[in-house]
Amino acid sequence: MSIIAKCNITDTVQWRVLPLIDASPELQQIAKEKNLHPITVKLLAQRGYQKKKDIEDFLEPKLANLPNPLDMKGMTEAAAIASQAVMKKTPILIWGDYDVDGATGTALLVTFFRALGIEAQYVVPNRITHGYGLHTDLLRSSATTRIVGEKLLITVDCGISAHEEILAAQEMGYQVIVTDHHEPPQEICPAEAILNPKQISCEFPTEELAGVGVAFYLACGVRQSLRELGFFNGKKVEPDVRDLLDLVALGTIADMVPLGRINRVLVKEGLQKIEQLKRTGIRAMLGLCGLLDSQKKINGNIRTEDIGFLLAPMINAAGRLADAGLAVQLLLSQNSQESMVLAQKLLDLNSTRKSIGQEVYTQALAMHSKHNVSNKCYILSGEFHHGVIGIVASRLVETLGIPVILFSEEKNSAGQTILKGSGRSVPGVDLHAALEQCSELLARYGGHAMAAGLTLNMNELEVFRENMNKEIGKQMHINNFTRLLTIDMEVEIDELASMNCGLQLQLMEPFGPGNSSPVFLATKSTTIDVKTMGAENLHLKLTLERNGLKWKGIAFKMGAHLTHLRADKNPMIAYSPMANRFRDKLTWEAKVLGIQPQPKRGEPIEEESNNEIQGVSI
Repeated sequence: MSIIAKCNITDTVQWRVLPLIDASPELQQIAKEKNLHPITVKLLAQRGYQKKKDIEDFLEPKLANLPNPLDMKGMTEAAAIASQAVMKKTPILIWGDYDVDGATGTALLVTFFRALGIEAQYVVPNRITHGYGLHTDLLRSSATTRIVGEKLLITVDCGISAHEEILAAQEMGYQVIVTDHHEPPQEICPAEAILNPKQISCEFPTEELAGVGVAFYLACGVRQSLRELGFFNGKKVEPDVRDLLDLVALGTIADMVPLGRINRVLVKEGLQKIEQLKRTGIRAMLGLCGLLDSQKKINGNIRTEDIGFLLAPMINAAGRLADAGLAVQLLLSQNSQESMVLAQKLLDLNSTRKSIGQEVYTQALAMHSKHNVSNKCYILSGEFHHGVIGIVASRLVETLGIPVILFSEEKNSAGQTILKGSGRSVPGVDLHAALEQCSELLARYGGHAMAAGLTLNMNELEVFRENMNKEIGKQMHINNFTRLLTIDMEVEIDELASMNCGLQLQLMEPFGPGNSSPVFLATKSTTIDVKTMGAENLHLKLTLERNGLKWKGIAFKMGAHLTHLRADKNPMIAYSPMANRFRDKLTWEAKVLGIQPQPKRGEPIEEESNNEIQGVSI
């Protein structure tokens, strides 16, 4: 079934209910052995898990199934260089990035080398003062650079495009290992060793590791190399790299990379490490976010949405508004009191970030409504806070349904206006590919299909806007640009209530790109107790009822549906189960993703071109 509905200011969204697929005999047998709920079985079948090994690997991913670090191109060289640095006690400098992926990757490598007896130092550039990546002047001013003799520089989540900066680092006496996961440029990186699964001829089984995932693999490779060199034969304790997986889970979830086989193993194990509460800084954040009960234990299980909506924004806030080093310091802290102070700072910064972001969003949306802008890509510059433009661009994409690039206007040392921008895209439009076609106008750019950062001179803005709209228009013409809300199946709330959501959904965690959180459709439930909530009555709070059973629900940014829901008690509701922790009690609610009226009687049914899905347009 497919339903077309008006979604936002500029476009429509299509609700598409996936066809049900019969469970294989192997899946049916495993369902009996593991007491899987019929809804869970249907979800597994829909997602292609029909064979015994595939089902077991999905439900119980194991670290033993991870590929060998040496499968990654450049690992032999990188591990050898880093191992020699450890053996010789060569000074090591970790150069990170200011987002969650970069902060966790930086903390991971600093933790790892300190466990080996090397007091590795780290630098995280300031988002506003320095911007992304390696910076020669900042590197030159670091304490490690002033040390005479051999030195090792390791980048995390950056460096693949820093050709000139790496040459400058080498002139300062550094050997350089680049660990990155962004798209490599055509120009060959001059580092002594490069770890990036996206490199040409890299045979690592996935290109989709986050930056922290690449850093983790470097740690594994170095440990393996040191083991072969006999480094641990004496009294030295071999670090347990599994203790680093909590950081891998944080960064991987926050960076929204696809959760394929390898990332699923890393994140699943990492979430379990987080639940053990061994890392002081993470425990402090969990407490402030209300994820611990009165006994200071995890309330239920940690889910990917807890990371994505609670912890990750706190960590990101440091880099957006202040110093990302605060986040790294928190992740490295072993002192409970210090961790609580730092975590509270991040929480306060995140609150400020929300306020600033709302102001910028309101301004940007008002300017879009006021001016007759292109329906291909919304490109806007203004005196916006550089630390929030990425988040605001994401919100605008949700609202407008098209790619968005926001620029912050800044003055350089010569008094010229420079535009530093952040772009977000939609499925079907490769933002990085479009930027490549406009690269002659850009001072700097980088990223991937769905997100990018760029720098532009103010006098190039209009030409850039025109060219980008042409390039994105070409992609929209070629690709199907209909926005989709994919619904797994029809499930009424009383059916879901018979399912132990906490246990059954935890089996399918982690959710994210490549394994989306289940979305269900309720067509026979009644809405009661509907009211608005939040600033400007932006959200809805409601109760769904069927066969005497009630489920509470939250509909974010759907306050405009209030009048309709009070008039129509039986709409179609697209929703996803959501955990709610309140006063030590864990309950499940419906996170409402869409609301539409029922099809009118006699309304024509339309056949999809592939003859697989039938639907009705509303």
